[in-house]
Amino acid sequence: MVATHIHKSTSSGELFYNFYEGSTLLCELSKHVDDWVRIAPAGFTKIIVDVLVALTVIALTLWIRFDKSFETEIRANIQNDTDPEPLAGVKSDIRTGIIVSFWVIIGFAIANVIIGFVGVIGAVIRNKFILVPYMLSMIVLFLLEIAVGITVLVKRKSVRRTVKEYVFDSFNMNSMQDVSAFTFRYNCCGADSLPNLSCQAGQPTCSSAVWDRLDFTMMIFGIVMLIIIVLQIFTTLITLPIVMEKKRERTYYRS
Repeated sequence: MVATHIHKSTSSGELFYNFYEGSTLLCELSKHVDDWVRIAPAGFTKIIVDVLVALTVIALTLWIRFDKSFETEIRANIQNDTDPEPLAGVKSDIRTGIIVSFWVIIGFAIANVIIGFVGVIGAVIRNKFILVPYMLSMIVLFLLEIAVGITVLVKRKSVRRTVKEYVFDSFNMNSMQDVSAFTFRYNCCGADSLPNLSCQAGQPTCSSAVWDRLDFTMMIFGIVMLIIIVLQIFTTLITLPIVMEKKRERTYYRS
């Protein structure tokens, strides 16, 4: 009789313990669901801003790089490595600059996609150990992007000099393929420091026309980079309150 009573008491205790554990689990699950509902809009915003923008940059860069119809003649002329010096050296410098720029843009875009997905996961599950590395990675990415922007500004004069040397050498060495590509594409005539009596009054030199076009493209690229950096700062700040709240929760439970 006593053994039966002890067995019943033990069974009742196990049932109460299991009920308590189940209730606690349901409360925690409900809390995480509420948190997910509250954080989900921010997470989807991060997906739209970080991932889609980065994927768009990747798509545009790959299109410009591999589309054979984009600046066909000028691209083919730059790829030509059979020209005599100094034209061959200038083209080699341009090719190197294009390759470096391509991989820098692709690298930043891929990093944004990966870091953006990590930030979304951390924001949805409210995991401090994911959000903190995410924010640190974004800070490093900000600094690298700013460094690239400063480098572009510093190298602007060097790029301008290289472009003008390319045009000058093309006209001076009578490279007809390059000259015809310039005049047809930019409706220009002649080069700086090389007088050409056949040029019409008011017609820009090819040195100025080519550089103005490239300078405009670099300005658009800088504006796009600035917008991306601002959006990255905005999306990073979304996760900051989550980390701070998680830290306060840990401090509260410990106390």
